[in-house]
Amino acid sequence: MKRILFILGFLLLLGIGAGYFILFKSNVKVKEDRFIFIAKGDNYDSLRIKLNPILSSEFSFYLVANQLGLKSRVIPGKYKIEPEMSNVQLVRKLRSGKWEQVVVKLLAETSRDSLLNYFTAQLDADKDSLKFYINQLAETDSSFNSENVYSIFLPDHYFFNWATSGKGVVDRFLNEYKKYWTEERRNKADNLNLTPTEVCVLASIVDGEAVHNEEMPRIAGLYLNRINKGIPMQADPTILFMIGDEGRRRVLYADLEREDPYNTYLNLGLPPGPIMLPDKRAIEAVLNAEDHDFLYMVAREDGSYYHYFTSVYAEHVRNANKYRRSLNQQNTYR
Repeated sequence: MKRILFILGFLLLLGIGAGYFILFKSNVKVKEDRFIFIAKGDNYDSLRIKLNPILSSEFSFYLVANQLGLKSRVIPGKYKIEPEMSNVQLVRKLRSGKWEQVVVKLLAETSRDSLLNYFTAQLDADKDSLKFYINQLAETDSSFNSENVYSIFLPDHYFFNWATSGKGVVDRFLNEYKKYWTEERRNKADNLNLTPTEVCVLASIVDGEAVHNEEMPRIAGLYLNRINKGIPMQADPTILFMIGDEGRRRVLYADLEREDPYNTYLNLGLPPGPIMLPDKRAIEAVLNAEDHDFLYMVAREDGSYYHYFTSVYAEHVRNANKYRRSLNQQNTYR
């Protein structure tokens, strides 16, 4: 009898030890943090394909996973796999949806195409899906058109689930855009006879022109003066956007004759959309534009990236000639 009890006790201890080993012993083959990405539409079988290469024992993991109900709780996201993780720790992390946040950093002066490429590099959303939902917003919301709809993407740091869909991305930024445009900001825009999207369009041009932030309100005021007087903006950044040559530094006379909605030398008023993502400081510069009578500006010839401002055309011509001579001396012809 004692022998039987001894054997039973031994088997019980053995079972407890095996159970502890299966549940709590490290079962991953990673020596440093790694990530697995669970996309929307992934199921238990596709999750297994992603997990198997990092598991020391597939059998013990799926034994625990099946008991804890992982099969019915596959939650999309980016998950960090840490060294020494046990089966219980890994299953609980996946089952509870403790995914890692992805930081999306939208930078000022980003182009539209670069923006979409950045999203697809950072998130699971694909480019075609993003374009579809951006265009859908432009078609269904009277505040936007196919060009100015990109105003919703305000430069800042945002936190996302990696598995966010194209629709989720657009919905999120539309919500952020609405939060940014407080009643106070909307009132300031109204006082300028501009809509929020028009403010963003003008801000993108101000941002393209200004190197020094302190000049932004003055540049914004100058463009507003020209618009209000019915004078073409003649903003070189819009021409460079129209050309699409990012390496170009100089606008040529031939460029100014091209028929294009973004040619602010030929067309009155603002172009149809932003030429880049405007810095929020540029948006604030437009909303708080400097009140002056300047109509003309040109970069200084000293390479400081500051501008000459004037309300007298003859003085502007003299300043512009200084700048052209400096470009010629530098052999900058394009």
